Amino acid sequence: MWVAVVLAVVAVVAGWYFLLGPGGRVDVPPVAGQKAAAAQQILEQRGFTVEQVPTFSETVAKGVALGTDPSAGSSARKNGTVELKVSKGPERYAVPNVVKQTQDAATQALQAQHLTVGEVSQDWSETVPEGQVVSTNPKAGTSVKRDTAVNLVVSKGRQPVAVEDFTGQPADTATAALKKAGFTVDASKQQYDETVAKGSVISQNPNAGTGHKGDTITLVVSKGPPLVAVPNVVGKQLDDARSLLEADGFKVEVDKAFGGFFGTVRSSDPAGGTKAPKGSTVTLLVV
Repeated sequence: MWVAVVLAVVAVVAGWYFLLGPGGRVDVPPVAGQKAAAAQQILEQRGFTVEQVPTFSETVAKGVALGTDPSAGSSARKNGTVELKVSKGPERYAVPNVVKQTQDAATQALQAQHLTVGEVSQDWSETVPEGQVVSTNPKAGTSVKRDTAVNLVVSKGRQPVAVEDFTGQPADTATAALKKAGFTVDASKQQYDETVAKGSVISQNPNAGTGHKGDTITLVVSKGPPLVAVPNVVGKQLDDARSLLEADGFKVEVDKAFGGFFGTVRSSDPAGGTKAPKGSTVTLLVV
């Protein structure tokens, strides 16, 4: 008799546990497409404890339910936990700024953002040291999908530029050409020169080899022949005057008044005592 009573009690308790109590099972309702808060409320009304699991989705807007685990329609223990998968939106990562980093460091930075290294090319750069990243494609800050390949341009250093020699050429021409090549030009130094025309380049440093954009090329520019005092030859005979002038490096031209009968210098142009370029012409008026 007591055995029958015990069995009856056990049956009643078991029935309550599995049908009405914590052991009962409930169908999981469909909540996909609902806002996260609404989906959670529906599940909780069925007696479930809800754990939201943020999940990336390319098709479902952020904050909208993707589904559940256990899935909709399956039965789950009442008061049990149901995972509610909520969309985080598309899985995107910002391309990090790796300019002026080494290729190895850039690779690590990209991998940390779940991105990969694509094509690696090299180019000259005036601002980025050799071996460091000049640019990326896509650019830094661009939002891209996971595992997107990011192309790198790595610096070969500064580009060598051939230095052309402009010795003997007009300084203006030399300056313009050198600046066009990317050099800085210092043409402030000038000096007299008997062989290089005024305004032309006497010397250039450097005048050969290669340099880099921004390097300074120094030009020494001719002021023409040195200035020499014209000797005073007024009153002297033409031959004596010519000898004196030619000895000082001047050329001589003669204008004769009244046939230059006496052969005496009446005046000179430039006048005696003034300075004129060596090699220039002095005109004598002879009477």
